[in-house]
Amino acid sequence: MSTSIRVSLGERSYDILTAPSYAALPPALARLGLPRWACVVSHPALLDRFGAGLLGPLRRAGWDVKTITVPESERSKSYAMAERVLQQLARLAVMQEPLLLAFGGGVVGDLTGFVASVFRRGVPYVQLPTTLLAQVDSAIGGKVGVDLSFAKNFVGTFYQPRLVVNHLGVLRSLPLRQRRSGLGEVIKYGVMADRELFRYVETHAGKCVEGRPAALRVIVPRCCRIKARVVSQDERETRGLRTHLNFGHTLGHAIETATGYRRFTHGEAIAVGMVAASRISVEMGLMPPADASRVEALLRATGLPTRAAGVSWPAAARAMRFDKKFLHGRMRWVLSRGIGRVVVRQDVPPALVERVSRSCLTGLGRP
Repeated sequence: MSTSIRVSLGERSYDILTAPSYAALPPALARLGLPRWACVVSHPALLDRFGAGLLGPLRRAGWDVKTITVPESERSKSYAMAERVLQQLARLAVMQEPLLLAFGGGVVGDLTGFVASVFRRGVPYVQLPTTLLAQVDSAIGGKVGVDLSFAKNFVGTFYQPRLVVNHLGVLRSLPLRQRRSGLGEVIKYGVMADRELFRYVETHAGKCVEGRPAALRVIVPRCCRIKARVVSQDERETRGLRTHLNFGHTLGHAIETATGYRRFTHGEAIAVGMVAASRISVEMGLMPPADASRVEALLRATGLPTRAAGVSWPAAARAMRFDKKFLHGRMRWVLSRGIGRVVVRQDVPPALVERVSRSCLTGLGRP
């Protein structure tokens, strides 16, 4: 069974298709009039496992398809890797109008979208996310870019894909850690905008962690609808609405950066960040303590961390200084007014940020 969700952005509008295979991809590309010369950017292991199911339908439908591979690591999301991909693409696409296909998780999607945005001043690309986290979040919305060694997502552009295709079947092969990491973003959506989604994960935590098809058919489209609605209303984060998607990301991104993108997955880091944001929300009189306890309990129930032991506060604080949510020298925090509602605040006392963050990094004491 296939579903379609529209991201409404005028001439940049596109669909998010949820489908049981990639058989629907060639006719969807044809309807959009996209180039018949395509280059798939992916990981070698992913192509070995699922490449036939993707490349076969495309080639049988008349596409000339090449591949470029990158290592499976957050460190691939870098200037150096972008340059390498650009050079390979330039050699492969001589006298060809290229279509780029991002076949992988968030790193591949962000990297490929960035390359597409700058190659020949912009060529079309399609997102084919293969992780839960990418399907529910990073593949949607057109935020593409690379990391700096001291700042995550600090260089990039807004460049929308022409299509997103979520093949739920590929998620069954995800390692347990990656399924849990994706659930970090799912839980974020629940806290941010959907109490029913949060309650569903609470009552079906085991099935969600296991990646049961019935659970995926609920949580993936539900998250996609939220992301599509937010992006449609605030594509470039100029109205403040899209900032809501960053609940848990302030400390989360700092944890990733402070550990060199090696120790924690994105979902694990933002899980700790959600704990910090929830505790700050309680201290600011915004979030009922019972709701904050529910957030921490659900993170534990899905196997996600609630603290990042061993990460130093000075290192995290340095990373926070490069957070893109700073405005006029003041940090904007996405805080919760209770499960299903968030608000952006600039008046969080630095002493409270430090105290709560330290408690989430050391695990000692409570804020």
